[in-house]
Formats: sequence, structure tokens, C-alpha cells
Amino acid sequence: MVEADGAQAATGDVTEGTVLTALGQWLCATIPLPADAVMVGQVNRVAPPCGAFAIMTVAGRGRIATNRTTYGAGCRIVWMQQQVDVRVDLHGAGAGDGAGRIALLFRDPACAAFLAGYGTIAPLYAAPPRQRDFVSDAAQYEDVWQVTVSLQVNSTVTFAQDFANALNVGIFETDATFPPE
Repeated sequence: MVEADGAQAATGDVTEGTVLTALGQWLCATIPLPADAVMVGQVNRVAPPCGAFAIMTVAGRGRIATNRTTYGAGCRIVWMQQQVDVRVDLHGAGAGDGAGRIALLFRDPACAAFLAGYGTIAPLYAAPPRQRDFVSDAAQYEDVWQVTVSLQVNSTVTFAQDFANALNVGIFETDATFPPE
């Protein structure tokens, strides 16, 4: 079997953006923080907001199992289980309490049900909260706590696939002498 016409794979059904959106919404409901106080990390030239806020940064990815492949009408579907680690940095007053709450509730069935609403995403575990050194641009110490959460993400990618679903069989006469003269 060959991929049809060298077609490129379609985008996976669960993207990094989907994972961060789901986790961000859960953080807003859990800590609680307003939606504009939870953001994705590694953005530059942006001043931090005033008050308490959280920054999510994807810290790693790893496979959990070997791919599984299934076939549909004209397509090949590759299913992958992976672990996605997200570092959550909590800034401001109450950051330590918020980090403790995340570690406590991340493995709760309510969190699993919440994340399941965003596709095949499930909580695996949360690392213990850790206080981090953080000095602001004004050379002032700020209260920052960090929790790394690990999620299982099951995603699929679909490829176009050619199949031989019909075969013509026939009988043809040949020379019966071997080796040929």
C-alpha cells in the first residue's frame, strides 16, 4: 500500500493549542483566575499583567505507546498516545496556595471529566509544587510557584491511501519449454 499521490498528512485532531486551551480553562476554574490572567509562555516584549497570573509553557513530550494504525475508506489513520508536560508558573499573591490546589486537584475525577470535553486529553499526574526565584524588571522579588502537570494526549492523523480493491485474474498460454530456446 502506498500513500496516494504523495499526499501530505492532515493536521492531527488534538493540537498543542487544544491542550493549552483545555488546561487554561481548567486553571481558570480551579485557582480561580480570570481568563486574561492565564497565558501561554515564551512570549517576548510583553509586560506581565498586574496582580495574580499564570503562565503555561510546554516543557516536553514523549511517547507512551507504539502507534496503532487502522484503515478507513480511502485513508490510513495513525493513532498515537503521547505524554505532554506543561509547566505552570503562578505569579503574585496566593501563588503557593494556587500551586498546592493544582497539585491536589489535577488527578481528581472532576479534572479528568473537564479535560475529556476537549477531546482525548486526560490528566496523568502533577509534580510537587516548587517555589522559584523570580526578580522583576524593577529588581523586586516576586512570589512565584511552579507546578509541572503531565497529560495524556491521544491524537490521530489521517493520510490518503490507495487500495487495490479489485483484481482481474485470467489464464494465458505460454511456451511450455523451459528454458526457452
